[in-house]
Amino acid sequence: MPRIHESTLQEHRAKTLDQIIAAAEAILRTGGRDRLTMAEVARRTNLARNSLYRYARDADQLCDMVMERHLPDWGQALDQALGRTDDPRRTVEIWTRTNLEQAGLHGHGWLMNLYAEQHDEQLRQTLIYGNPSNPQEPVPRSDRPTDRQAQALLDFHRQVNQPLIQAWAALRPTDPAMGVEVTRGIVQSGMRLIDALDQDLAPEQRQERLTIIIEKVTACAKAVIATLTEGPTCA
Repeated sequence: MPRIHESTLQEHRAKTLDQIIAAAEAILRTGGRDRLTMAEVARRTNLARNSLYRYARDADQLCDMVMERHLPDWGQALDQALGRTDDPRRTVEIWTRTNLEQAGLHGHGWLMNLYAEQHDEQLRQTLIYGNPSNPQEPVPRSDRPTDRQAQALLDFHRQVNQPLIQAWAALRPTDPAMGVEVTRGIVQSGMRLIDALDQDLAPEQRQERLTIIIEKVTACAKAVIATLTEGPTCA
């Protein structure tokens, strides 16, 4: 049994759990879901395998724990930022900026790529538009991730995407999908630029480049708003 350095067993368990989740996140960030195993987490945390199972039943549950660390803060930040306006144009701008800021804080590609193997078009519609393309059909599930992971991700994407959908429905009532798709494409490109930032940059250099990316991509989103809301509605 490992020596307990904290004042109580509860504090020891909390600290150990934090180390386990940090180790799992480090693996997911650098190697993806395939590299996350109980054996590797046990090795990185200097825990016996049977001790690790007291905190998580398997690697899928470790994924749950990592996701639960990031998604609520992201969603809350977006809710707070969007609560400052009811103007659909401003909503699209704030949505763009806030998602990029959160990507800079939490990372993006490694988190969402946990589910990149899912290519089902119905799930894609669910993730983008907040509801299955056919509401009478069940949400598709994959062998990986767990059902709980999939539901958490769906709930997160509904929370994130619904304000954008509503804004574009107000701006382009006959064709909101074009605005939604183009805005999402711009933001995803910005997130890829953020993911590609050199991890060895000094903090102030990284922040400077991150700020430039956020400002430029947000300006692109504003240009899209102007383009898609002037003149006849595009078919």
